[in-house]
Amino acid sequence: MKGCSIFRSGHFLFLLCLFAVEGKKSPAGKHTCRKGLLSQVTENLYIKATSLKSSVPKDLIKTTRLLKKTTKMLFMTNCSVRDQLLSFYVKNVFSRLEVGRDKLYFISAFQVLQANMDACLPCAPSARLTSAVRKLKRMFLKLGDQGIYKAIHELDILLPWVQAYIQT
Repeated sequence: MKGCSIFRSGHFLFLLCLFAVEGKKSPAGKHTCRKGLLSQVTENLYIKATSLKSSVPKDLIKTTRLLKKTTKMLFMTNCSVRDQLLSFYVKNVFSRLEVGRDKLYFISAFQVLQANMDACLPCAPSARLTSAVRKLKRMFLKLGDQGIYKAIHELDILLPWVQAYIQT
């Protein structure tokens, strides 16, 4: 069991490094993109999210969801929503975590995913927050620390959205 875990971690680290190198600009100034690798890293992030979720307190708020079905539709069709939602996780959720080695590893992988999604699927950033992300952020702030735990426990909602988007 431990050997399998070490193998998965090593495999994930290898993919992460390869993914980071792939997303860098080529000498001609153009980004390179490998959607297959993007998909593989997303799948590995989904597995690592389980570990991250177990390292934070449980989400005790069952009557509220940050990531709603209407947000998924916008995520799939609106690049500003996609970009702002991923940025929300990096800037508002992950930045408020106490950083341990496992958390730092996940956060770095998520940032690499975000950067390479932009390389593969470029999006002109919007200067204003979309209404969907503004509502999500308002609810997140209203929940305080519980919002952090809720957002992390909803990674199993967000990562399949990313995977579905990559495949379309």
